Amino acid sequence: MKIPCAERLPFIVAGLAFLQPALTNIQFNTLTMVATALVLGCNFSLTEINRMWLGEKCVSTLSYFFSDAKFSTNEMMNLYALQVIKLYKLKGGYYCVDDTMKHHTNFCKWIYGVFVLFDHALKTNLKAVCIVFLYYSDGDDVKFPINFRIYYQDTKKMPWQKGKNTVCKTKYDLALEMIKWALDKGFPRGVVLADSWFGSGPFIEGLKSFGMSYVVEIKASFKVRVPFTEPKLTATGKKVKNQYALICLSDVFKAIIPFSKCGFPAKESKAEKVLYHAKIMTAQLNSISGKHRIVQSVDPVKLTTKYLLTNELTWEASKIISAYSNRWVIEEFFRNAKQLTDMEGATIRSEQGVTLSLCLVSWIDFLLHFENHKQRTADKLSKESLTIPSIVRRAQYWNLEAFMDRVQSNANLLIKWLGLERKKQDRNRKKFNILIDLENCSDTCT
Repeated sequence: MKIPCAERLPFIVAGLAFLQPALTNIQFNTLTMVATALVLGCNFSLTEINRMWLGEKCVSTLSYFFSDAKFSTNEMMNLYALQVIKLYKLKGGYYCVDDTMKHHTNFCKWIYGVFVLFDHALKTNLKAVCIVFLYYSDGDDVKFPINFRIYYQDTKKMPWQKGKNTVCKTKYDLALEMIKWALDKGFPRGVVLADSWFGSGPFIEGLKSFGMSYVVEIKASFKVRVPFTEPKLTATGKKVKNQYALICLSDVFKAIIPFSKCGFPAKESKAEKVLYHAKIMTAQLNSISGKHRIVQSVDPVKLTTKYLLTNELTWEASKIISAYSNRWVIEEFFRNAKQLTDMEGATIRSEQGVTLSLCLVSWIDFLLHFENHKQRTADKLSKESLTIPSIVRRAQYWNLEAFMDRVQSNANLLIKWLGLERKKQDRNRKKFNILIDLENCSDTCT
């Protein structure tokens, strides 16, 4: 049983005030009420949000707000970008690109954006929404989602499309589109981090055109151009056009003997901890133009191997691996979005509703991290950074105190809460009906 929402969380109201130019007062009030309920542990269900506010907003009102209210999510995302740049003095930093599945049940063909997609974690096909996110981190406590795009696997018609043809773009095209959008809004250039699903020639060429640095994981199947020690000639004695052999990454690194150990040094009672065995070379891949630094990173415990590609030709292996490790923040965002704000639980059917729910999850993550940043830097001496669940628990404790104060000043509030809880506690089972003969037939049943 969850404690009802006493009032809208102050940091939610103040933090989302930048959206007011795009919303009416009633819309802004509703949006902050929904955000407060999600932060306080409510599932992304309009019925549960209604209960958390003790019926202050009915379900139909919330449904209308998400699906039919007149506002522009594009305008709100533009205002969000301006607010982020205003609050943080961003210099460089890391731009993390990744995609995640928003899973649904089999009865979801009318929910916007749902396609039959292959989930590489579950190793099966399922009905889901695939969203590509662009996430920022300064390598410390400044973290926030920048933007997102819904990925469509193909042009297959879905009921929610209502006859419209969906423009299908690859995931790396969606990522490049978001990076360009961020640069146009005034975000500084930095280092792009992405896993092997984005490690392709077109994506790398796009990053080069934006003037971005990058550390991208590539697949072991990529081939390296290794020049011949002596010129290769044709049968007539002329030099062949390509004076190099194509050798797999793993085979090239086998020939490299020296490697470095990357990890943490010994501290007081803690021994030295080796995390990776790393080899490095500067080479040119066959499928990606230009010279790159390539690192082979081997986990000595799990015996797993990764290959990292960067255009920073002066970086050493430890710096490249350390930079790539900052990509983990987007995985933490996915975990928080699904566990804390119930992103997968939102079953709103319209295009506007689905987009707004994703915006809301992104804005809440931004506010929680900003709240942590403010509390950490409030005094002259910086404090230890807290986890996002810790910030959520602080908000829940604040709500508990506020709710107790309201109960003391308004006894009817407690009666109202108990009444709502009493109504939803019992559900009647369906009656068992006995089958009877309706009619006697002489023909064969079909």
